[in-house]
Amino acid sequence: IALLVALGGLIGSAVSSQHPVPSVRGLSDKCNDSLRKYLLCNAISGLFSICHDEALFNSSAQLRSLVGCEGSLSTCAEKCLSDVSAMTNQSIHSPCSADYQAMHGFSAPLSIFTIGQIDRATNATRSKMIPLPNIKTMGGPTLLSYGEPGHCAEIPTAQYCLLSGQMATGGLAPTTFALGGCLPSDCTEEELASFVRSAGTEFSVQCDLVRPRGPAMGASATLEDTLGWGGVPVYYPNKIDFTAGAAATVLLCLALSLLVCAGTWVDLRREARRDAATAAPRARTGADGRGLEAAVPLTTQSPAELPPMTRTEAFLHHWSLLRNGRSLLRMRPKEANEFACMDAIRVFSMAQVILGHTFFYVVGSAGYANMEQFSPPHGLLGSFWFQIVPGCFYGVDSFFVMSGFLCAYGLQQKVFHRRENRTPVGFTAKYLQFGFMRWLRLIPAEMFCMALIVNVLPFLGTGILWNMEKPGGHHCYDAAGAGQCSRYWWVNLLFLQDLDKYTGKCMGHTWYLANDFQLYLTAPFFALAYGMDKRLGWGLLAIVFAVGVTIPVILTAQHEWVPEILAGATKGFDQRFYMKPWCRCPAFLVGIAAGWMWPSLKRLKGRPVTASGRVVSAVLSVLGVALCLVATFGRMAFFQCDLASCSHPETSPVPRFLQFLWGSLSIATWCVGLAIIMTLCFLKRFQPLAQGFMHLPLWQPIAKLSYSAYLIHTAILILDFCQRSSPVTYTASAFFFSFVAFTICTLMAAFGIYIMVEKPASNIQMHVLGGSGE
Repeated sequence: IALLVALGGLIGSAVSSQHPVPSVRGLSDKCNDSLRKYLLCNAISGLFSICHDEALFNSSAQLRSLVGCEGSLSTCAEKCLSDVSAMTNQSIHSPCSADYQAMHGFSAPLSIFTIGQIDRATNATRSKMIPLPNIKTMGGPTLLSYGEPGHCAEIPTAQYCLLSGQMATGGLAPTTFALGGCLPSDCTEEELASFVRSAGTEFSVQCDLVRPRGPAMGASATLEDTLGWGGVPVYYPNKIDFTAGAAATVLLCLALSLLVCAGTWVDLRREARRDAATAAPRARTGADGRGLEAAVPLTTQSPAELPPMTRTEAFLHHWSLLRNGRSLLRMRPKEANEFACMDAIRVFSMAQVILGHTFFYVVGSAGYANMEQFSPPHGLLGSFWFQIVPGCFYGVDSFFVMSGFLCAYGLQQKVFHRRENRTPVGFTAKYLQFGFMRWLRLIPAEMFCMALIVNVLPFLGTGILWNMEKPGGHHCYDAAGAGQCSRYWWVNLLFLQDLDKYTGKCMGHTWYLANDFQLYLTAPFFALAYGMDKRLGWGLLAIVFAVGVTIPVILTAQHEWVPEILAGATKGFDQRFYMKPWCRCPAFLVGIAAGWMWPSLKRLKGRPVTASGRVVSAVLSVLGVALCLVATFGRMAFFQCDLASCSHPETSPVPRFLQFLWGSLSIATWCVGLAIIMTLCFLKRFQPLAQGFMHLPLWQPIAKLSYSAYLIHTAILILDFCQRSSPVTYTASAFFFSFVAFTICTLMAAFGIYIMVEKPASNIQMHVLGGSGE
């Protein structure tokens, strides 16, 4: 250790002697002196250790000769320190002070990598030093190390600063880096930025990211005197301005909470009066019924005779925790719930969304420390079981199937079986009502979650990554969906966030809602055609379905995509294909087809009693599951090469014809398989164990939270990822437990949104406009 320290000191000393620490214009004398002391600290400490190392002097005649000393250790030490003082232009009588040594110890280490490059002008090889990246990301190599910000803040003379930017790496992609440094507090952030610019760089410097809560006391003060830092608590100041929007959102949350309390109080008071009205006759007549024999008159009002609610009470009743909580927990028995398995599918689909985003949202926030673990063909993306994670993208297609089914079945049974609704006037009226009711159903919760994510979420987190400002003024927590919502909130109001111009601008994950709303608006036209003539309806559906599976082939050929969400991401496949309704419409159309077929299949409802019936049910069950498995695990073929080769159609291991086939039919394959499973469950002909599991009543309350959970789950993910002190290291167990924790926390947050916004808005919609409000 002593030799290594000595070597480091010698090198530092030599560098310092050839390149003295400059005095930069614009820096105060105090800052210049502190920076000089900081930069020479390791060299001085190392050389001081050499000069006082008796064993080193006794074992090295060359060192004694170099110093010019043949006497005692004290003489050699004095002569050595004199030479060191001349080299560093600084009087040295002791090692670097403890606080400055601690600053170096708590700064992020910077590993330097040296490569040889040929100078074409001289045809000679020259060395080039570059920072050694420690993380591989999809965007290129990254150097990310925050050091020890908490300990740095415990040094009274230090401040924690973050240096970030991009640096050329000798022909490779530029290295993005963020390095934490523990630097002297005598320099302001502006002075340090000026010092960095003096080296000809345009790196960003951010300081004051962590502060101590108070001075060191007692044993901590003793530790501070010895080691330069003490054990004091620290905090990470949030520098975000408390805007009018944040104040309005907080006031809105308080107002909604008061409405919930007031509505609950109204219900509790009325229930108390009802209980009193029920209990009074019993008390008057006696428990044994003798009052009835004596013909004691009943003067107390019965529950049915309680006075009606006033307008104020009726309004507050919409927010009642008793009413809405009971509605959430109300479970219909499976015998009375024809489509019970839809609740299970809705829960599973929401879990798929959270699982997929648990993996992918790390990339845009904390990052993976071991991204290479996923690199195909030998990494996780090339493995069989990991395909479950990218296969989670089918979760939204499951929602499309269920939406199409309910639209087709509901419209046919309740609207277009009537002749008057098939006339131009009747259709127009019903269509406007249909679209407006759907808009009312979706908007309140979405706008409320947008307000939370934009205005409240920034104040809920802490830490270096959370508070660090990225290029363009963005922050890590913007990945939850805030983006440019202050400018583009109206896009979400009109459900246009899936258009190229607005993709990712605000609440990026709600592209699904835009797709769903746009596809929802097409359902009445299919229902009208089917109501006029079933052959017309099926013909129109077939034509549009053919268009829906043909467009992906055309786009894949036009843009030279590999039609897989990860392999094609570098060429915009995710935004131009994955988020477009004309590419996702086959899922919705499969749902419509299932909805039209259901009335004629209902006669088969019940467990099969014949051998042939059991065989058919078993074959169809296997077929439905097999189609879903093929769609999930078939993508593994796309990752049997390195990611760069897998991203180009010519070098992909999948033949081009099969690429077109996958892009055209993969979504439809999943959806047909799901539709078969759904229909068999409705008929009670799915595999018995799975059938019983999917019909469990417990899925019903969780399914009711799925919409709010979808809206808020990204905020839950980002609250964890953006408060990490280092990149995420992937392990299967940590990933699983994170997914479970995120799901539970998402459901808890969704419950609050359901009680305060989603269900009250639904109650008001039912009260004013009628309908189910669901």
